[in-house]
Amino acid sequence: MMGQRLIAPFYHAVSDEPMPHIQHLYKVKTVREFEKDLDFLLRHYRPVDFHELSELPATHGAKPPMLLSFDDGLREFHDVIAPVLLRKGIPAICFLNSGFLDNQDLFYRYKASLLIEHSPHKTAELLSIRYADRARLDEMALSVGFSFEDFLQKKQPYLTTPQVELLLKQGFHFGAHSVDHPEYRFLPLEEQLRQTTKSVETISNKFGLGYRLFSFPFTDYGVSKKFFDFVLEEKKVADYSFGCAGLKTDVHPKHIQRIPLEGNDLTAEDTLRREFFYFWLKMPFGKNRIRRT
Repeated sequence: MMGQRLIAPFYHAVSDEPMPHIQHLYKVKTVREFEKDLDFLLRHYRPVDFHELSELPATHGAKPPMLLSFDDGLREFHDVIAPVLLRKGIPAICFLNSGFLDNQDLFYRYKASLLIEHSPHKTAELLSIRYADRARLDEMALSVGFSFEDFLQKKQPYLTTPQVELLLKQGFHFGAHSVDHPEYRFLPLEEQLRQTTKSVETISNKFGLGYRLFSFPFTDYGVSKKFFDFVLEEKKVADYSFGCAGLKTDVHPKHIQRIPLEGNDLTAEDTLRREFFYFWLKMPFGKNRIRRT
């Protein structure tokens, strides 16, 4: 009735263990909460992988399709999430930051969360630091005697190449999530294109993928039509790209908006009910379609 041919829920991590690099940023679902979400989704939706996207307009059936994905390429995708998805028969895409794969470096917001553990009185200051000023986090780590390098080596928060190769053999798909996770609306177009092209080429070439997928870090808010024309049409940098604006459509048919299912205490059922309710409210005003300039 609402003209939606697909829902695309996504997460970052799932864990029953503390994740200090995330815990001051957003709430991570437990395995039990995650499985409850999946059971609800399976009752009402049919899992598909991205290869089926081109066939969706002609798809008919009792259950509408659902495309599941995960951002940031965290180790939990291998350790916790993939075994659950395999058991339930759910395909998924995992998006990797090319600069963080194999624990080469750490997302600046994760650095901020780790430093809050050591300097809780500086919480507001640390969380206010943006990508352009991320070097301040390294300076602050030195001042409190915290080593991000030690954390990377000991905790291995990101997927490694052997883990990705194993997951590919198990049937999961992978895409790029920029080089080092900037917020695109604060970057000039040239840097947006560099981050996108370099990350997509690195991930696709490294793992011999026969496809190219890209998901925006943070949000695609404020990204121009010129970017999408270049990436999805002119140069075909990616076959599909993904945002996270919820239940919306976009001017570019190959750019898919996803629904976050984490960060709060809501279940998947609660989140989707809310998404569809607001979608219905905005329908008369044409507010469910994202327009680019």
